[in-house]
This record gives sequence, structure tokens and C-alpha cells, in this order.
Amino acid sequence: MTASNHRRTKGAGTIIHRKDGSWEFRREIERDPATGRRRYISAKGRTKSDARERFDAKIAEMERTGLLPGAKSPYLKDYAERWLEEYRLNVKPTTYRTRAGRIHACMEVIGCVRLTDLTADHIRKCMRVLSKRLAPSTLKDHYVSLKMMLDQAELEELIPVDPCRRVKPPRVEPTETRILSPDQPKQLIEAVPNRGAKRRGPASTVDVDEMWMLLFELAFAAGMREGERYALMPYELEQRDGVPGIHVQQQIQQYGNPDEAVIPGWLKAEHLYGILWLTTPKTHAAHRFVPITESLWQRLWARIKRLGIGPKDLIFTNSRGNPIRSGTERYNWNKALKAAGLPEVTIHSARHWTASMTARANMPDDARTAIMGHTSISMTNHYTHRDTASLARLLGQAIPDLHDDTDVVDVQVIDEAA
Repeated sequence: MTASNHRRTKGAGTIIHRKDGSWEFRREIERDPATGRRRYISAKGRTKSDARERFDAKIAEMERTGLLPGAKSPYLKDYAERWLEEYRLNVKPTTYRTRAGRIHACMEVIGCVRLTDLTADHIRKCMRVLSKRLAPSTLKDHYVSLKMMLDQAELEELIPVDPCRRVKPPRVEPTETRILSPDQPKQLIEAVPNRGAKRRGPASTVDVDEMWMLLFELAFAAGMREGERYALMPYELEQRDGVPGIHVQQQIQQYGNPDEAVIPGWLKAEHLYGILWLTTPKTHAAHRFVPITESLWQRLWARIKRLGIGPKDLIFTNSRGNPIRSGTERYNWNKALKAAGLPEVTIHSARHWTASMTARANMPDDARTAIMGHTSISMTNHYTHRDTASLARLLGQAIPDLHDDTDVVDVQVIDEAA
């Protein structure tokens, strides 16, 4: 309720002096494009000058970031700041961290250009500068990130067209992920006790060796992602129609310390330790049931019972009882590879091995994507690498024999030097 209401010219706003003595400046802006409702910018203060100062500051900030049309177009770096704040609310913290890093790198090159002055040449310059220190695939992701932001600026009508549309994306040549042959994962797992890794803490050597053997086996046999394996708990072990398996429904991710991490309201995440959080799988498709062998099932349960692991406790932890870290697993993985005399491959290649083995067995596409937790067969095919033996077998089944052995002529080779 107002004590007095002084109307100003249209667009200039309204000054309101309230009964409690406070003042409010209010200005109507364009209607909400989604709902059509009227929108206002307002600021309150104990004095008229205080309210006016806050109001002007709010207007200046909105003009600076492009939320409100002003006399000048916002600088690209200011618009990026606002875009990232909105983007942060709709993605997982790891996705935001990666995207923000890409955007900030671009802003170091072209951030001081105003949005309306931005051209395709600025985009090309940005890519040229960044290409001196970035791998092609990473450079392309910088381009994609910049395009995402400028597409939004175009939708907001801050620019007539996204200049990225006039620039070819950086070229990236596909790289082949090296994987182990069909029989080599078994050699790797059996070499774990001989890897020679130093043991720290009070944990039993047998328990530690068993942990790495089980983690590596799950990577190959179930195609589980690293975070999914680290987050495995007894309650996820289920039997469906008499078939033992793992109901993958969570993962561990690095979201940051609790006092720094920004967790969107829609994301279910529970802090575990340090920067590690227990959260939902990567995608909806990653929430899946993966059958495992009876042998693996029994060995998992034997560990659970022997160590007294509760239904919602982590099956795999370090000597201090904290979650496994990727760096520690990578160290033990490389040690086991060396002990087995196997080629150097990444631990993520185990998922490529799983996808390749399912293709080798001619598993239907829908079953393969379900096992891998992918959203499309195209992604599963990206993980698939056909080995020479399986290609030869398939080609032999497809191509008939084009030569009649009865026409073979015996040739006698004469050694003229004899």
C-alpha cells in the first residue's frame, strides 16, 4: 500500500513513497515472452536517493549483461557471465565446469568485443589463437561452446545472426582407441597380485588385490563406467528372473567441496568425501540392469559378507574407507598391464572392449545399447572395434568361394644353382 504515487512519463518508471517511510523505484519492461505477463524492475531503499541508486545500479547491470536493451550493446564477456549463470542451473556441475572453462578461454581472446560488433572474423581469430595450445578435438569443443552461447544471443535478438554460422568448425581427425584382444583382459586381471604396487594403510593385501581384480572385471564384463563402479553398493546387486546382475542407478562424480559446489535443485546429489558426490547415472539410459556371471556374483557377495559391508555402503574403498579415486585405479591398472606384458591401453578402453565383444557375438543393437547404457546405437558403434579374426569370419560367411581347387596346377620349382 502506498502513501503517495507519483506518475512519471511512460517508460521512465514510477516513484512510490510507502507508508513506512521507505521508497521504491519501479519501471515496467517488455512482457514475459513465455507467459505474456507484465514484468517490472524495482528497487527499494530507506531514502529516495538510496532507492534511486539501487535502481540505477540494477538497470546498469541488466544493460551490461544484455538482459535489458541499453544505449550500447553488452560486451561479449559480460553477456557470457550472464549466460553461464543461467546455463549452470540446467546442467550437472561437471558439465558446467567444462563449458565454463571453454567459454572463459574464448573470452580471453574476444571478450572485449561488443555483441553487435562481433563478426565471423572475430570467431576465426579466436580459433586461431586457441589452436596454438589446444588439441583439435578440444578446440572444436571451444567452438561448440561459443556457438551455444551466441545461438542464445540470437534468440534473444541481441544480434541478428550468430557469426559462428559463418565459420567452419575446427577440423578433427578421428582417433582410434586401442583395446585389448578378446583373451587379454583375463591376463590383466590374473596379473593384479604380481603388479608390485606399494600397499598403504592397514588393509589386507588379499583384500586390496581382490578389489582391483573385481573392479577391472566389472569394467570388462559389465561395461560399467568408472564412477558407476566406484559407487557400487550391495543393494544394487539384484536377481531378475533368476539372472544375477547389477541394477546401475548411481555414480560418483567430482562436483567440488560442499561450500563451493553449486548443485541445481533438480539434481539428486549427496556429498561423500572431499570433492566427491554420490549422484544419479550419466543419462536416463545409463540407469540399467546389466547381467553378470554367477561366478562374479558369488565373489562380490563373498567380499560383502567377509568385510561386513552394509546394503548402502560402498563395496570398494581405499584403506581409509573413502571412495576410490580414478588416479589410484589408473596407477594399479598400468602396473597390472606391465606385469602381464600387455600393451598400454586406457582403463576407459575396457568399455570399448565390451561394446566390441557384444558386436563380435552378433548381439542385437537394442541389447548392445541397453548393456552399454547409451542413448543410441550410433554411440555404441563409436565404441565398437572389429578385430581381424571376427571380420575374416564374417567375410568368409558372406563371400562364397570364388576359386575351384580342382583347377590348381602343381608347379615344380627347380633350383638352377643345384
